[in-house]
This record gives sequence, structure tokens and C-alpha cells, in this order.
Amino acid sequence: MSIRVAILGYGNLGKGMECAVKQNDDMELVAVFTRRDPATVKTLTDVYNVDQLLSMQDKIDVLVLCGGSATDLPKQTAEYAKYFNVVDSFDTHAKIPEHFAQVDAAAKEGGKVAMISVGW
Repeated sequence: MSIRVAILGYGNLGKGMECAVKQNDDMELVAVFTRRDPATVKTLTDVYNVDQLLSMQDKIDVLVLCGGSATDLPKQTAEYAKYFNVVDSFDTHAKIPEHFAQVDAAAKEGGKVAMISVGW
């Protein structure tokens, strides 16, 4: 049984995550989600608009958030931790306690697991 992974955001982090998942036999990349027009994003797997993310809850075990720490992750991680097990790379060190509290509350509300600030 593979861990079904989805990626939100397809910049440098998202591209790196895609390659990492593809190299592991125990992981399956289900989809990449983007705010851009999916037709303009070239990946190794299926690309969807972020508006379709919640409709695919039953197909995703872990959502890896690959947005930026300044504006994307403070909103997205807490928002999606209610619905998915999530991993982010939030790295605004002074704001980690605040980010942790928001994400922890959301994950507990949804009965999910959230890992923040991974990778730095």
C-alpha cells in the first residue's frame, strides 16, 4: 500500500517534492494543485486547480504545501489541516509559535496530523 501524496504549489519546492515522491516506491503522487491555469503547468502527474482540492479528500493521504511562508502557508496550512494530513516548510522563525497554534487547532478540529516547518 502506497502513501498517496498531493502537492499544493508548483514552484521550486513543488517541483522538488514531485521528484522526491517519484523516487520512492512506497509513495504515489496523486496530483499537483495550483492557483494557475492547470493547462499552463507542466508536471509529471495530473494537475488540478486548487478549487478542486477538497473534492479529492478521499484520494489523498498527505497534502504537502509548497507555498511561501510570507503569505501562502499562514493561510493555507491551517485551512487545509482540517481536511488533510499536512506537511509544510514554514520558515518565518519568529512566527512559528503563532503558526503552530493555528495549525494545531485546525488539525485537532479535523482529526488530522500536521507537521510544520519541515526542512529548515
